[in-house]
Amino acid sequence: MTRYVDFEPAELIGEGIAYTIMGICIVFLILIIIMFVIKAMALFSAEKTPQEPAPAAPVEAAPEPEEDSLELIAVITAAVAAAIGAGTSSIQVRSYKKLDGEAWNKAGRRDALDNRF
Repeated sequence: MTRYVDFEPAELIGEGIAYTIMGICIVFLILIIIMFVIKAMALFSAEKTPQEPAPAAPVEAAPEPEEDSLELIAVITAAVAAAIGAGTSSIQVRSYKKLDGEAWNKAGRRDALDNRF
């Protein structure tokens, strides 16, 4: 068993720094090799992938029939009446606007924060 009593503290620190630098160099060398291997794999896989056809022009949605619109207004009226606890005769939905999902996400976050605090 080797004892370090014979070595000076400066020698031990010097050897420690030398081993540390050598270890860091080895790690970075391996990382560089891995980087080149990944880039080479990307080049080979890019050559073999077929070209995708260009997407078709977007198709405009057909206007909804009047019957579906009236049914939707009836459903909205019933939901609002149930939410506020009133009869459907006291509520009149005159128009509606379809919203994107972001409005629902914001409302959900706001509700979660209100209930948390």
